Amino acid sequence: MRLTVQAAVLGVLLAGLLTWLMINGKGEMDAAYVQTQRTTDALALAESRMQHDVLRARTGLLRNYDQIVAHLREMQAALAGIRAASGPDDGEVRALAEAINREAQMVERFKTGNALVQNSIAYFDSLSDRLSEPDIDPWLARAVAALQIRVSELARESSPRRLDDIRARLDALAAVSHPADRGADIAAIVLHGRQLLDLLPQVDTVTRSLPASSSEAARQAFLEARRAAKDERQGRADGFRLALYAAALALVALVVRVGLLMRAGTLVLRRTVAFQFVVAQAANRFLASQPDEISACIGEVLAMIGEGLGVDHSYVLMLDGTEAVYLWSRPGRPQPRDWPEAQRALIPAILAAPDDHFFVETGEGTGPPALLQVLAARGVLSWTCARLRRGERVVGVMCFERTSARPAWLQHSRGLLQIGADSFGAALERQHVWAERREIEATLRRAQRLEAIGIFASGVAHNINNVLNVMLGHAEIAADALPADPHRAARQINLLVQAGGRAHEIAGQILDYGRRGGATQSTSAVDAIVAETVAQIRASTAERAAIRLTGAAQGAVVDGEPAQLQQVVHNLIRNAIQASDPGKAIDVQLERVRLSEGRTLSHGELSPGEHVRIRVADTGRGMDEATLARIFEPFFTTRPAGTGLGLATAFEFVQEQDGAFHVRSAQGVGSVFEVWLPVRPQTEPGVQAAGGTVMIVGGARAAVQEDEETLAALGYEPIGYTDPEAALTALRAEPGRFDLLIVENRPSGPLGLAFARRAARIVDRPIVLSLSAADTVRPEVLSAIPIVDVARRPWRSTALALTLRRHLGSETRGASPRRKAVENRAASR
Repeated sequence: MRLTVQAAVLGVLLAGLLTWLMINGKGEMDAAYVQTQRTTDALALAESRMQHDVLRARTGLLRNYDQIVAHLREMQAALAGIRAASGPDDGEVRALAEAINREAQMVERFKTGNALVQNSIAYFDSLSDRLSEPDIDPWLARAVAALQIRVSELARESSPRRLDDIRARLDALAAVSHPADRGADIAAIVLHGRQLLDLLPQVDTVTRSLPASSSEAARQAFLEARRAAKDERQGRADGFRLALYAAALALVALVVRVGLLMRAGTLVLRRTVAFQFVVAQAANRFLASQPDEISACIGEVLAMIGEGLGVDHSYVLMLDGTEAVYLWSRPGRPQPRDWPEAQRALIPAILAAPDDHFFVETGEGTGPPALLQVLAARGVLSWTCARLRRGERVVGVMCFERTSARPAWLQHSRGLLQIGADSFGAALERQHVWAERREIEATLRRAQRLEAIGIFASGVAHNINNVLNVMLGHAEIAADALPADPHRAARQINLLVQAGGRAHEIAGQILDYGRRGGATQSTSAVDAIVAETVAQIRASTAERAAIRLTGAAQGAVVDGEPAQLQQVVHNLIRNAIQASDPGKAIDVQLERVRLSEGRTLSHGELSPGEHVRIRVADTGRGMDEATLARIFEPFFTTRPAGTGLGLATAFEFVQEQDGAFHVRSAQGVGSVFEVWLPVRPQTEPGVQAAGGTVMIVGGARAAVQEDEETLAALGYEPIGYTDPEAALTALRAEPGRFDLLIVENRPSGPLGLAFARRAARIVDRPIVLSLSAADTVRPEVLSAIPIVDVARRPWRSTALALTLRRHLGSETRGASPRRKAVENRAASR
């Protein structure tokens, strides 16, 4: 703006000087020559404006040709004035008229060709949008979208390489067969695309040839002829002409400067238009993503916006308790200095700013003073930030910075950046609502299970009552027979124990089904659990060889409690034995399978990746279609003594671990049950202690001492406290002494969440909450402190070692504990 004002003032001064020179030289200079020069200058200016508008029309910035036509009319009017002043037989005038007519013909060819090009691009975009609907084949949609992007870029660059790329994509699109209802659209796209490729080189040729066909040479020849005639008549006005020439040079310099300013403005406008497209792409990327994919999309969108802005670094710092960070750096550029601690240090100043969106230019000294000095010390030249909101709450900040000199145009995109920030906020709100919905759905499913138990309670009570009647009968017989027949009494007591075990099994299955829905952090080694289960069943059967175990899971570990996985395998094998004739073989097979793509099974779907398949096959009675459709329905059973909860409980467990069942059966042939479970990623086989000093804070000294012994056996250095204040004092005195804190949860008193919250303000170390089996804490409460993990009591050495290894392993020891907590939660999802 300041440069524009200077140019305007200088232009006014030059105009005044020219006026004074013209007045002083009026009596001596040829008035006809002055008029001719003015007309020629008007012709040159009209020609320059016409060529400028032709370039604007070629780049798509000018949609109406009225300005070009007006400039041509101005040129024709100037030419008519020159003819009237010079006469029709003047040779220089004829040459000038021929140059202007030739230029006008080229402009007409440009208008015709460029109009066809712009229409083809517009019609191409319309057809491409029609082929981007949700029901379109994904490959076709991607191919058309890629074509649309490259065609839209032709306005900025139409190199042969880009034209060849578009021509190849059109040929590929035309060569593939398409549905009948889309064939016409595809043919239209190919036709318009090829027409565009044919027309565009012609239009570009005319555009490039237009400056070379300018009338400048003819104008110069005409002016030179008039100047020679004038020099003969006006020898006395040399001094004034020299001064006028100097003023004209200054005016030319001014025009050049104004032209440079216009060029800079045009570049800013072009970048802004391109960035509008980037912001729209970013918003569409979020809209097209599922809620559970938004976290992964944040990095992609940061890269898109960072590339569009031309910055060196773009990053998002979350303030919603997850402490998540996302960073994009321009290829070839290192990470920002002291990432991410230095960036987090800016958060108080960002939150204190009055606006949600502001800029900092360290070279010009603009921006909040609290940020200027810090950013200048880090070598940042330009920096901008937008606060991300979820409703009225600030949940993060999105920042962009430049450490290298480039054209400063970020401030021209203030509104677009705010739109991008709003897209981030809307995506985070959608993710939050989705998470709440999943939690509500899980609660609803649990309520439905409890409702189902209530509905069938009378039937289950009847079954248990029958079993208890049998137990009482056997007890009475044993009592009567005890003095006279001890062997008979022993037999009746054994039957009594069996009936009691049956009643215990029924009650246990009911309790297992009612307790489902509370996911734990435990893991299970498949090979060991399946082998142990098979050994237990073999020991309780008469024919041990009837159960054949083959294959191996190759050390695979899956999520879930080992006891629950063992119950799944136990139910499948027991069902196979009961469905088979005595002595018939039951095949149990383990296999580790890698899926390169998703797979749909009879009861569920699998994602790509490593899976364990547990296969139980029998050659028994089999099932018909009606029975097969209801096998996982709670309380459905085909056995008089069954409860209908075994397979239902197994199905619930497999679903919770994102696994699936695949069941095949036919009457008289047998059944095959396959359990597919995703393998938990492991960096190293087995569980090894990572080492480190662990603070244990509990209520009872005996319990703390027992915990110290457990951690010492795992290779850690435990230090226990029963006084919370003493533990906090130790943290203040030596903040770097402890690598991890384990805090016993007590809802009332200074322990548990209250202590963890105070400790998190003192040290930045992972905090693990120790819960009893009956304790429940909402995940958002844990994230707000933050708690990195939960250890359920009674502790199991294997599970505890895995938990500590996740947060004290060498691969995470150097990272920030808050960042590790975020990465672990992302991995668990």
